[in-house]
Amino acid sequence: MLNKYSDENKKIAMGFLSYIPDLKDMDNMEQELRLYAEDDNRQLYLWKSNLEDYSGIVALSFSEHTVFVEYISLNPSYRSQSNMYKILDEIQQKFSNQTILGNFNLVKLIKGWHNKQAEEVSEEE
Repeated sequence: MLNKYSDENKKIAMGFLSYIPDLKDMDNMEQELRLYAEDDNRQLYLWKSNLEDYSGIVALSFSEHTVFVEYISLNPSYRSQSNMYKILDEIQQKFSNQTILGNFNLVKLIKGWHNKQAEEVSEEE
């Protein structure tokens, strides 16, 4: 389940952000959190894989017709293709009228997810 980031979850978010090499430095991490707090076209979401604990963070940016996945950072024990696909499914549900794109590191994952969706649709027909 995707939950929009709020300052009350700052420490949790910082934990997930620390898995990203460019954000290991505290100043960079603080700057990143400020960027998402100040820009209406950017949002951070914490992801729960179950009802108890957060398992990761997702950074999104928006344009008129697209949701751009900047990064997904998961707790190491939750890093799997199936969890990434679940997150992409939830993004698609939340922003159903927009196309999901991703940064260079996520292109292969998102392409695989799109292919999986296409297979599921063709199986239903």
